Amino acid sequence: MIDKLPVSAIVVGYNEARLLEQALKPLSFCDEILYFDLGSEDDSKEIASGFGAKVIDHPRVDSCEWIHAKYSRSTKHEWVLITDPDEVLSEELVNEIHYIFNGGVSLDNVGAISSPWIFYFKGKRLYGTNWGGINRRILLVNNNRFEFRELIHLGRKVKDGYTTYDIAFKGKNFIHHYWMIGFRKLFEKHSRYLRNEGEARFKNGIRSTPREIVLQPFRSFRNSFISARGYKDGFTGFFLSCFWAWYETSAKIRNYTYQKQTGN
Repeated sequence: MIDKLPVSAIVVGYNEARLLEQALKPLSFCDEILYFDLGSEDDSKEIASGFGAKVIDHPRVDSCEWIHAKYSRSTKHEWVLITDPDEVLSEELVNEIHYIFNGGVSLDNVGAISSPWIFYFKGKRLYGTNWGGINRRILLVNNNRFEFRELIHLGRKVKDGYTTYDIAFKGKNFIHHYWMIGFRKLFEKHSRYLRNEGEARFKNGIRSTPREIVLQPFRSFRNSFISARGYKDGFTGFFLSCFWAWYETSAKIRNYTYQKQTGN
């Protein structure tokens, strides 16, 4: 019998049957699992139900931030775990979460808990580029001490007066992020993200200039391939660094376009 923790998990997916089982299995410690399905045509909903998740049908949205903002305060527990179908919590990370919630760490003033996070591209771990190495992301939030907004990539923030507890990287305690299965998926997903990047950055106080737009592809490629050692991943690192240059430049153009439309 697995000890349940007072944690509600939120997972959002669309046609993720091939990934969903490995993502949901480590979440068996969560007392509640909510799976928001965005219109899957595969066996995603059946797989989620098989792991005890409550399946909720939801219209397609561009990113899970919209789901988190709308439903994170409607969970059974105030502590909410946010994960995706392409992410797998390691056994060591789950053990650490048990330690934290069983009194190992005081959570009196904590609004969020962050975890080490490692990316994979086409099944291979990334050691360089903007995505490689040991990254970190918010994994658990207290929904009374944390704010979600419907803003792509920029919609999460610990409320004033609270802190973030960072789980230290110890070698095996991290989230496996099976980020992209191939080039087509990479462009499809990020093209969808771009529809909202300009507005999201604007609402977070970011402004762009024509000069920055011209310089951005060179800066982004240099940062990803040289500074972040994308060269360590060979051709994949070179390609992803070029991709990052394209994405950041496109995001700046959209940010500049949005600010011109608003007159700011």
